[in-house]
Amino acid sequence: MSTPARPLRRDAQRNRAEVLAAAERVFARAGLAASIEEIAAEAGVGVGTVYRRIGSKGELIEALFTERMSEVTGMIERCAAAPTGREALESVLRTFVDIQTRSRAVQELMFADIEAEAARLRREVEPQLTAIVARAQAEGAVRSDFAATDIPVLTHAISTVAAMPDGGRALAERHLELLIKGLAATPDTASVPPPLPDDRFADWLRSLAR
Repeated sequence: MSTPARPLRRDAQRNRAEVLAAAERVFARAGLAASIEEIAAEAGVGVGTVYRRIGSKGELIEALFTERMSEVTGMIERCAAAPTGREALESVLRTFVDIQTRSRAVQELMFADIEAEAARLRREVEPQLTAIVARAQAEGAVRSDFAATDIPVLTHAISTVAAMPDGGRALAERHLELLIKGLAATPDTASVPPPLPDDRFADWLRSLAR
């Protein structure tokens, strides 16, 4: 019978958290091809510390993705506590965009093992989202053809716009509001942030090629 792993000391926990945070920043900049040496330098620790606290690069990627999935499931649980299903769904959409905009490395992590991570999302996240969408639809507050699986696709597109330079966040805010209002079972005519001005369109297209 194996001996249970002892909890990490406080300094070891801190080192581990710093390594994971550094790995997320490095992966967001350089992709998963980044080396353990780059991550150690970003964290301000030795390479040996990375191996002691996390393990191999593969184990580091798995640990980081597990941490982010834990953050996502906790966030969904908090959103689900909203008074109505509609409020819960709006909160989920806004928070998904925020997380994906802040944590660009999450997309790289998804591509590390697409089949395994897709299965994890279906197992851990999709049931929570399905319950929120069903609740909003039962209230008559959301169109009947909207599905839980639409959430990560739509929020990914919006968060990609948010990461662009030259007004990307303002555009993302507009399109997030258009999405939220477009989900209503009946038309919502309240105003949203303004569209991209015609004289800025060429600049926006050039920003895509950067």
